[in-house]
Amino acid sequence: MNFKSIYVWCGIPIALIIIWVLALYLPFSSQIRNREKSLESVKQERKEVEASIVTLSRQTKSDERWKESLNEFKAQAPMLEKMPDFIREVSRSARNRGVMTDNVVSIHSTIDTEKKSYVVNPVFEFDLKGGFLETGRFFEELSNRVAFKGVQKARISYNEKQYPLLAGKYTIEFKALKGKIFEGK
Repeated sequence: MNFKSIYVWCGIPIALIIIWVLALYLPFSSQIRNREKSLESVKQERKEVEASIVTLSRQTKSDERWKESLNEFKAQAPMLEKMPDFIREVSRSARNRGVMTDNVVSIHSTIDTEKKSYVVNPVFEFDLKGGFLETGRFFEELSNRVAFKGVQKARISYNEKQYPLLAGKYTIEFKALKGKIFEGK
C-alpha cells in the first residue's frame, strides 16, 4: 500500500490546522487576553470610582448633618452678651415648674477669652428651693436644652420642718456663643 498518499491526505489537513492555529488562533487569543486584561483594569477602575463616589456621598451627608446641627446650635444657644436674659428665662422656667431661685451668682473662672473658640462655658451657681419631683422636672427640662452642659457641683439639704423640703446650691455650666459665627455664610 502506498503510505505516501495516506500521509499526504492526512498531513495536508493537519498542516492546515497547524497553520490556522499559528496564523489565526494564537494572535486572536492574545488579542482577546489583552482586551480581557484591559477590561479587568477598567472594571477595577470603575470599582474604585464607585467606592470614591460612595465615600464622597457619605461625607457630603455627614457634612450636611454637621451643618444642620451647627445651625441648630447657633439658633438655640445664647450669645454671651445675652446670657443675663437667658438666666432670667431659666429662672422663669424654674418658677413655672414650682422651684424657687433665691440667688444666682456668675462664676467667670471658666470663660477663657484667649482661647480661639466660638463657644464658651459660663458657670452659674443657683440657690434652688422646691420639691424633689419639681426640681427633678426642672433639671430634666434644663438638660434638654442645647445650651446646658452639665451640673458641676450640687449641695442639697433636706428639711422636714420647712417647706419646700428640698433646697440646695447647684453649680451649672452652660454653653454660650462668644460672637457671631460665620456671619457671611
